[in-house]
Amino acid sequence: MEKKYYSVIAICLISLGLTAQPVITYDGNAPQIGETYYYSGDIGTYDPGPSGANQNWDFSGISPSFFTSSVAVNPASTPFAGDFPEATIAFDQNGDGETFIYSEISPAEMLNVGVGSIAGSGGDELIIHYTDAVKLLQYPFSFSDTYTDTYFTSYSFMGEMVTHEWGDITVMADAWGTVSTPEGTYNALRVKSESVYTDSVWVSGVFISATTHTKTDYNWYTSTLHTPVFGISVTEDETTVSYRTNLTGAGEQQSRNVQVDIFPNPVTDNLTIQSEKALSCIWLLSVNGRQMDKISFGTALTNRYSMKLGMYPEGVYFIKLKFDDGSILTKKIIK
Repeated sequence: MEKKYYSVIAICLISLGLTAQPVITYDGNAPQIGETYYYSGDIGTYDPGPSGANQNWDFSGISPSFFTSSVAVNPASTPFAGDFPEATIAFDQNGDGETFIYSEISPAEMLNVGVGSIAGSGGDELIIHYTDAVKLLQYPFSFSDTYTDTYFTSYSFMGEMVTHEWGDITVMADAWGTVSTPEGTYNALRVKSESVYTDSVWVSGVFISATTHTKTDYNWYTSTLHTPVFGISVTEDETTVSYRTNLTGAGEQQSRNVQVDIFPNPVTDNLTIQSEKALSCIWLLSVNGRQMDKISFGTALTNRYSMKLGMYPEGVYFIKLKFDDGSILTKKIIK
């Protein structure tokens, strides 16, 4: 009887070990300079699922509609190093050397300190520097841990308009369990981040408007990978999912030599795309790779298209083009 009793204990301990609660740590999860992270994703209706212990989330059936990548580099090697002296790492969005997200990472926390970007025929720069940085994560972080942080930035673009942004972010490890994506199944800790922030706009010192936004992010972390394996981002307008992938473009062939004209850039309202190759699909992506719009032409291929962008806020965007031969080209624009 005693031997059977200890055998049951051993089996229970093994089972618990297989589904142990992951803990986010600096050593296990902090991004490292020199790494490249690839993500695929989709925009649509997705439910983040329940909170709590020992959950099972299945997102393996996602059919991706966009792909993005990020390269972790030394901030000193970037064109905006002087604007972010506190940054310890920068993330080159899509590896094009033009748009960088800057972070300050220590054994205690990971902060977002801002974005630097250059685009357009005039080489205009957009610098968003958080003088009160956004606390993205703290180390260590485990199930039911939580904190609240405030942040602030003031930035201008082309010297005409000044935007003040201030907000609060509440972060909580609200669940753990098994999450399945098209790339695999992981034992993961889910981190829920809720942001409420206000953008106030001033022109020549005159107040124009103030708009308050809400955003909720769910990110699933293992205890050993340096970026989330899965994420869901929910705004007032849409829900976007993304998952870590080892594919460097989901099989897409990059078209390097095709002649494409995108104008005007910077753009205010109507953006014209003129291509020597016939276009089969156009995506509008945010600076973080989130799909904002998608235009599919089906069999009615075209070499010229005009997009209306007046409803989107000022900032940096990517235009991703798919041609009739299946090749892909990505271009950056500023609004």
